Amino acid sequence: MAGRKVRLRGLEFETGGSVNATVCLVLVIITFVLAGCGRSGGKDAYPDLLYLGWDANNENQIFRLNADDEVVQLTQLANGVYDFAVSPSGTRIGFTTADDNSSSAIWQLEINDAQPTKILDCPKQACTQPVWAPDGKRLIYERREIISDGISGSPYLWWLNTATGDTYPVLEDSEARGTAVRFSPDGSWLSYVSPEDEGVYVYHLEDGRSHFFPNEVGMPTVWSPNSDQIIVPNLDLVIVHGDEGDDHLEHTHDYQTATHLFIADTETGELKAISGGQNVEDSVAAWSPDGTWIAFGRRPPRTSAGRQLWLMRPDGSDARPLTEDPDVNYGPPFWSPDGRYLLFQRIMLADPQSGPGIWMLDLQTGEQTELIDSGMQPQWLD
Repeated sequence: MAGRKVRLRGLEFETGGSVNATVCLVLVIITFVLAGCGRSGGKDAYPDLLYLGWDANNENQIFRLNADDEVVQLTQLANGVYDFAVSPSGTRIGFTTADDNSSSAIWQLEINDAQPTKILDCPKQACTQPVWAPDGKRLIYERREIISDGISGSPYLWWLNTATGDTYPVLEDSEARGTAVRFSPDGSWLSYVSPEDEGVYVYHLEDGRSHFFPNEVGMPTVWSPNSDQIIVPNLDLVIVHGDEGDDHLEHTHDYQTATHLFIADTETGELKAISGGQNVEDSVAAWSPDGTWIAFGRRPPRTSAGRQLWLMRPDGSDARPLTEDPDVNYGPPFWSPDGRYLLFQRIMLADPQSGPGIWMLDLQTGEQTELIDSGMQPQWLD
């Protein structure tokens, strides 16, 4: 489908920016029991991490696992936390809350301050999925009207000035829907998913260049470390060969829809499939820090088998599984800054009472280590 032309608003900020490698969090330390923590083995030269865990009232809160194997609770809000994002400088956390079934809010927490500040009220709206702009002064969030009983409508993208609380639409056409915003690592590009056009728009923030890539599944794009390529998940038609021998002309054929990964070049607009034409559902990709590998999730389509972690080169070669347990569903992988570890959420499908836990995979040894026995949405603090 051809993409409808849309324009962005409010792009006046300096591109680029770096993440402060030293993040100091001096807040209230809680016990492992309160956080639902279950460490397995000692910590060995991997970064601190943030995650959502549950407090004593069973509300989601933001926690940190620090260098001393201590769990620190960063938020203590009565209605809990929905999701969060760390600023480019590593000094602030933007997060969202659902105050009740008909309103929400966006908060900001300075790393060295135990008290968060509410920066936006969203009455009768669900404001979620904050993503920091490269300058660290603003963020983009998704706004949905709450129709009734917590049911929300279509997503729209809005800017939020975290200092003043001023908010306005990202897209020039304020009626255009959008979701899953991502900035390129160098801060020069912005991408978002358009549910209306079933695709991804990519914009260069300085010169206005743009591309449109099909994306019927609505999953977020993933930027390469050098910001010249993105991974775009999309539906793809595959041929399923029959079992009546190896002769292509003799055996039967069927056609099924798979979910594959594609790499798009942001300079040329060229799109290339990298999933190898297999009948699989590929998703949740993550580029290694040096750009030489892609970690991703793969599962057989139309089955109850859990998603496994895989590894392949950016051109689709050398694809191989990292995990092989269909009774376990592995969440999105996150590379450590040195490229040695993968952080991920893990759920035991065979145990209906089992909640998500946070695990780490050592790519040098293949060893999996449980870091938190009850937690979700992990992020490295690099």
